[in-house]
Amino acid sequence: MLKTYQYRVYPTTKQRLTLEAWLDACQTLYNQGLAMRIETFKKTGKSISYNSQAGMLTVLRRHSSFWKGIHIDVLQDTLRRLDKTYDAFYRRLKAGEDPGFPRFKGRGRYRSITFSHLSVNLIRTIRRKFARVVVPKIGHVKIRYHRPLPDGQIKMLTIQRKASGWYANITVEMPDIPKIDIQSAVGVDVGLESFLTTSEGDKVENPRHLRRAEKALKKKQRHLSRRKKGSVRRRKQNTILAKHHEHVANQRRDFHYKTAHRLFSQYDAVVIEGLTIDNMKRNHYLAKSISDAGWGHFRLALSCKAENAGKHLLKVAPHGTSQICSGCGSVVRKTLAIRTHQCDCGTTLDRDHNAAINILGAATALRGGAEVTNSPEKPSRLTHDPDHG
Repeated sequence: MLKTYQYRVYPTTKQRLTLEAWLDACQTLYNQGLAMRIETFKKTGKSISYNSQAGMLTVLRRHSSFWKGIHIDVLQDTLRRLDKTYDAFYRRLKAGEDPGFPRFKGRGRYRSITFSHLSVNLIRTIRRKFARVVVPKIGHVKIRYHRPLPDGQIKMLTIQRKASGWYANITVEMPDIPKIDIQSAVGVDVGLESFLTTSEGDKVENPRHLRRAEKALKKKQRHLSRRKKGSVRRRKQNTILAKHHEHVANQRRDFHYKTAHRLFSQYDAVVIEGLTIDNMKRNHYLAKSISDAGWGHFRLALSCKAENAGKHLLKVAPHGTSQICSGCGSVVRKTLAIRTHQCDCGTTLDRDHNAAINILGAATALRGGAEVTNSPEKPSRLTHDPDHG
């Protein structure tokens, strides 16, 4: 199991200028590699492999002191990312999806560099909440060491530039945590009115982070549009806007992980729908709200928490969970505007609660009909305090 730990980085002026120069060089290398692939395909009808392009780095570094000064891991990782982009393009093309041909990287669009050959003692000089991380060919860079790294083999170090500053992402390989037996399970139906509803009837309100920040974001965007292109004031305003967007993204991420933690602290298994979120966002009226809720990232958070706790995340087909009656199994057609499920059998439930019960029932059927009995003591209700995440 791979886990990544992120730390805030405080580089010196010289280290920051070196990192920025390397990012610009990686952007250039990425664009040149992409141009070479396009030109070769036009001439020969065939693409270039990663190994062929990586082999050219030897000649490039031999004739240029600047490229020789950049660590080889960084250059190889740049070409490896380009190769992954092409693989994803061909995969989507074969699957009949919108392929999205690889694009050139604009100014400031290349934001991270990765090292795979690292010092055995990566973290050094630990003093209170600060330490120094050994970055190849850069030196000892100061970081805020707010939590210690776990025991395990360090596989990768990524230095990332965000609007709020620099960050170090350290990837550690750790032994897998064995899965526990399922003694309690819950079905979860995600939505827009409420972020989620469980099969126990508990709800978590939708915080709508983007909607709440939209007014301030629009104001900052108007200020940016009035700045002259290429000016210092435009660059500063762009940074202010990017920091605000990053803050909204951090709020959403924090909310997802805390909600996932609360679910797995109460249940051994969480059952969700295998939604095709990209298709759902084609609805013009719901696209922004779905993106604001961040269902895809929440699913990722659930998966991470399940792996870390040795618990289970189960997915079921989403077809009919809202239309089928959880009491008798009959189909009760209703539009999105109808928020209460009412059936002739006498079952009257909140629409999302009914769907969550069906989701849990579908998982039980997939497991061969094995019943999952929750604890006689009902877990405490899931709540979300918007002031504390």
